[in-house]
Amino acid sequence: MRFRVIVKVGVFLSVLLFCAGVGFYSFVSLSEADKRNDFNMYSIIPDDCFGVLETDNIDYFTNEFPRTAYAGALDTLRHIGLINSILNDLTQYTSINSHGINNQMRRIMISFHNPVVAKEVVAYFKVGSSGKQFIIDILRQKYGASISSRIEEYRGRNIEIYPLGKTTKFLSVLTGEGYIAISYHKRLIERVIDAIKDGTSLANNDVFSKIDVKKSANYMTFYGHGSSFPLLSDGHGHSWSEYDLHMNSDVLYLSGSMYEPDSCFNNMVSRMNNIQPISEDSLLIISGNNKIDSCISKAMTMPRNSIFDECVSNLSRDASYIMVIDMEKAARELKFFRPYLPGFICDNIELFKDFIVSLQITEVNGRLSHIYVFTYKY
Repeated sequence: MRFRVIVKVGVFLSVLLFCAGVGFYSFVSLSEADKRNDFNMYSIIPDDCFGVLETDNIDYFTNEFPRTAYAGALDTLRHIGLINSILNDLTQYTSINSHGINNQMRRIMISFHNPVVAKEVVAYFKVGSSGKQFIIDILRQKYGASISSRIEEYRGRNIEIYPLGKTTKFLSVLTGEGYIAISYHKRLIERVIDAIKDGTSLANNDVFSKIDVKKSANYMTFYGHGSSFPLLSDGHGHSWSEYDLHMNSDVLYLSGSMYEPDSCFNNMVSRMNNIQPISEDSLLIISGNNKIDSCISKAMTMPRNSIFDECVSNLSRDASYIMVIDMEKAARELKFFRPYLPGFICDNIELFKDFIVSLQITEVNGRLSHIYVFTYKY
């Protein structure tokens, strides 16, 4: 499921078909004082979520992804057609701003609370004083001027619940000083309140707090609860992994680091160093700097007769571990590869059969950094 936050972004953004405009407008309407407010959004996100998606420019990614050669292979976006719906809604709801959509793109955060149900998410926005009223304006535009909310109290906080027209859906909204949290599920908003009241947010999580969440412009990052290499974590649930999304016409990159309790690091490195090498048709696994350097040096002198060979030769000699796998092979032997691939890949294995996946892990300053490269075969 987890990779849907990246390559199935249309599915996960279904909750934002109208409320994304809220966040974008609200950022534009921030006063200078609001802009200086360095409110930590992670302080309101429950630490029992299985992942968080963050971007400062969703428009950039929704426009660039369809231009890639592999957009058709990862066809969920094209098949359900949500990209156009999102952009059309944004155009409608932000038309009052003459500067256009691009100038309104700002930071969005989405937490995911069920690995198999796409809409069990909460969307978070930093807002100025006009953000709440803009929610009402959007709802009235989309679902009728007579729409009104009912208030339900939970632990001293008010949750506003709006019916979404003639549908069976409701939108639950929590507003606070400088933020709005929105979900289709009231119980998820209650969990946000629990995180605030009980101090059980990601900002207070010992492992997640190690992550440097400061990014450059035009970023999309998924923070997944778990290891990017399951074999190393031995099933414990304390790890978090960071995946920064980068893409060009033929290749999709996910880069970042694994974060785990200090007491687990040495054991993870030991597990990695003791992985047995495998070299066979459509699969290469090697651990250890010397072995990797020798393998890649040899690959660079050999004819590159296939995309697989090219992927091997492009890996770093300084890596501590490498794997190159044709995903058609992984799909046929999924049980074997589950310890070697993140759950978000295994759970969506059919999406990736047209790719060669290369992984390199490097130990840097007491941290394991990873780069997943998805190379389109056609």
